[in-house]
Amino acid sequence: MCSPKEVELLHLEEVFLATLARINNLVLQPLLTDAPLDPQGRECLQQLHRSSQQLREVTEESLHSLQDRLRRPDAFGLESLLLLRGADHVLQVHMEYIESYTRCVVVQAFEKATKQSEFWQGQRKALRPLLWGVSSEGSVGTALVQALRQPLIRHVQQYVFLLLSLVDTIEECHPTRELVVHATTVFEDLQSFMKQALDQAMATQALWHTLSSRHRDALCSPARRLLQDSQDVPVTVTPLRAERVLLFDDVLVLLQGHNVHTFDLKLVWVDCEQDRCSVHLLTPEEEFCFCFKNPQEQVTWRWKVTQAVCQALRGKKDFPVLGAGLEPSETPPCRSMTYTFLAEGRFCQATYEGEWCQGRPHGKGTLKWPDGQSHVGSFCQGLEDGFGIRLVPQASEDTFDCYKCHWREGSMCGYGICEYGTGEVYKGYLQKGLWHGFGVFESAPQAPHPCKYTGHWERGQRSGYGIQEDSDRGERYIGMWQADQRHGPGIMVTQAGDCYQGTFQADRMVGPGILLSEDDSLYEGSFTRDLTLLGKGKVTFPNGFTLEGSFGSGARRGLYTQGMLDTAALPPDPSSTCKR
Repeated sequence: MCSPKEVELLHLEEVFLATLARINNLVLQPLLTDAPLDPQGRECLQQLHRSSQQLREVTEESLHSLQDRLRRPDAFGLESLLLLRGADHVLQVHMEYIESYTRCVVVQAFEKATKQSEFWQGQRKALRPLLWGVSSEGSVGTALVQALRQPLIRHVQQYVFLLLSLVDTIEECHPTRELVVHATTVFEDLQSFMKQALDQAMATQALWHTLSSRHRDALCSPARRLLQDSQDVPVTVTPLRAERVLLFDDVLVLLQGHNVHTFDLKLVWVDCEQDRCSVHLLTPEEEFCFCFKNPQEQVTWRWKVTQAVCQALRGKKDFPVLGAGLEPSETPPCRSMTYTFLAEGRFCQATYEGEWCQGRPHGKGTLKWPDGQSHVGSFCQGLEDGFGIRLVPQASEDTFDCYKCHWREGSMCGYGICEYGTGEVYKGYLQKGLWHGFGVFESAPQAPHPCKYTGHWERGQRSGYGIQEDSDRGERYIGMWQADQRHGPGIMVTQAGDCYQGTFQADRMVGPGILLSEDDSLYEGSFTRDLTLLGKGKVTFPNGFTLEGSFGSGARRGLYTQGMLDTAALPPDPSSTCKR
């Protein structure tokens, strides 16, 4: 047997279905056909029309399930009713209708469509049956707002009342009781959701009338809802200045004169440090405080901002009301987001995509600049820190400098590989972005003077012990360096096989040295840059003879000397000596 409450539900669906048809014929169709609307308003009305059709369809489906149940109660159990087996689906359709309706309210689509319209002035009488218990006085736009609102409110109220009554008619152990209880809870939540959504929409619509046209144009959006206004709960902002603070469900807005400062709530952090009369807020490029006269105002703003940020991060509205379910005491410190920096500095115009913590890039992320420069790697408290790869485009050619290295506090520090667009390569250690410590530098093969240096560096210059191979001259230098020049004891080997050992200063040979030639001759003394003996010196020939005196050279005269040749020494025994 069917209960009387099921019959009442059937009648309720029949009445609501007829009401939806009347709304479509009297309101929605004329609005879409004849009303002069801006693109935004027309799009909102079109969406409302589509969601209204979906609501009609689900109501009709619910009506059919009730009719089947009443005709053949033995074949169709209580669980066959759409309101019970598909309560979540019915809820979703109602929420989409409410969202579409509130979008129209926010952008004042009804007022704009009916303004100075003789047709709508004549429709007041036809709209009265849709305005249960509400005065039809005022503008036609206001009447349309009520005509699309009141039937739905009354319908959901009756849903809850009848479902609560239906629960009382079912035994505790009956399997369908749980379905009815669930459906009752769903529509009770829908009541709460609908009340909050309608209140927020009306508050947002009223807000636009209090703003200048410039502010209104910058902020008005069909999906945006006002959550808190500093004109209702006063707040003072420091160190930034703001005449008015507006908290929407997607952005925090500070108004100062003609300036509008907006902060994406997904990138707003509420500092967890407790203060009874202030709230500290962090954003990627700003830090500021909300100051209050009493703790109650602080609690209101802190709770609203925290819940709004958490809701924005979830990407959907809290159900049934803001902050429903688990109420976080603070905003999540870590999150993954994308942001483009605007303030002057190294990151100006760069877009960061990755992990954040307390308003700063922290963790894995990617930075991209408009000029093509990019950085992929780890960040710590807003700076590159850990391993990262930096690409820097070269303006002259379609090439990049590539830095694959470790970073610390925003600069290269530690081991890395630097590959330049010119073909040069450095592999070694860096400090504060400069080559520092042990490293290997190799010039491009096509360079005018190709070379390779293996050794120590200091602040980007060769310094300390190192080996340089000059491919162009065929020379190799092994020894000490200072300020990118040979300086101190060193050994130079020429392409001809000569080996010079001596002292260098500012890249020049100074003082006495020793030169061992390819034929095993040994020269001791001072030398020119091209390793020619100059001044006092001694030559020991492979056969043991020695020549000691003064040496010099001149144009077309070759090497000349004035000294003593000693031929008394016996020639070395090849079997008992080795080549020097």
